[in-house]
Amino acid sequence: MKKIILIFSFCSSIFAVQFGTINFSKETAKKAIKNWQEKNYNTKQQQEEIITPIDSPQLPSRGFFMGVLPTPASGQLLEAAYSKASQHSEFVPVWGRPTPFYNLASDLEGNWGKIYVKQLIRDKGMFPIIHLSFMGNNMTLATPPGMENATLSNSEWRAEYKKAALNVVKASRPRYLSLGNEVNKWYEKYGRSGQNGFDYFISLYEEIYDEAKKLSPETKVFCTFAREIVDEHREANLEVLKLFNADKMDLLVFTSYPYTVQGTDSPSKIPDDYYSKAADYMPGKLFAFSEIAWISHNTFGGEQGQADFLTEATTRLTKDRGINLHLFGWFLLCDLDENNLVGLIKKDGTEKLGYSTWKNISKK
Repeated sequence: MKKIILIFSFCSSIFAVQFGTINFSKETAKKAIKNWQEKNYNTKQQQEEIITPIDSPQLPSRGFFMGVLPTPASGQLLEAAYSKASQHSEFVPVWGRPTPFYNLASDLEGNWGKIYVKQLIRDKGMFPIIHLSFMGNNMTLATPPGMENATLSNSEWRAEYKKAALNVVKASRPRYLSLGNEVNKWYEKYGRSGQNGFDYFISLYEEIYDEAKKLSPETKVFCTFAREIVDEHREANLEVLKLFNADKMDLLVFTSYPYTVQGTDSPSKIPDDYYSKAADYMPGKLFAFSEIAWISHNTFGGEQGQADFLTEATTRLTKDRGINLHLFGWFLLCDLDENNLVGLIKKDGTEKLGYSTWKNISKK
């Protein structure tokens, strides 16, 4: 049997590996060492690039997280509004200033992010849900400067959107990331084909999903769907949900304003399966509302109608139907003005009946 003898001669700086009569010189040895170092460096870099979310919220005993956009009452400081929200909420939606997708990461990394995300949200014990949107005004494509004529099929635009999303993950390290808001509105306007066809968004979403999960495996990635087409006073077409790969949707998330549907002037008129028939498209998936609201106008039952909707939206319409409710995000904390009555608190700071219900639900 041939013997394999490995001899390290540090005095002569020569690696001699003998198998029969084969010898490796000093230069070959240096190259081997360099390759080994580079391989281990690259492995270390890959390990360092994996991001862990900053937020690690514990699920409350009620079984789902509650959130709200902390709009201030008249004369109320923004800091006070966020403090009040934190008493009965766990999360806040974050859009930036609002900021277009291509500038969102820089805003999150800068002074704006330090104030709004760190000080006003995280330092008060809440977590952000970071939202990107590819849609601009009047259902047009949001584009960086110099790309004004781009479409969803444009490779350069797609690369920019992907880069922006991954930069947001690096900048804010979120637990929850939305890659598009009310995306089915685009589907209903443009359809699936053409340069702005919705299929182009679906393929881009799935590309970004894969990259985002590699970068931050614990971040929950999704896009949101509108349950209603508010401007047309009707329900949205839920068939769009069939187009998505459920394995690449960590949560099934909706915005919902059911009072905007023609004829729905009372929570009692909302069918029992209003949300469960949407959930059935992705059985067993965590279900969420990034925005939900009922107006406290007298036409829709006033403050009592709003309070009743809060109760029914978290019982009869969701949990009682077997829905695994995970996020329940009310649209506004305080009314914006006398014409916008979806807040839980009046513009003058007076708490509505809905706010009492909100507090009671929070305690469960």
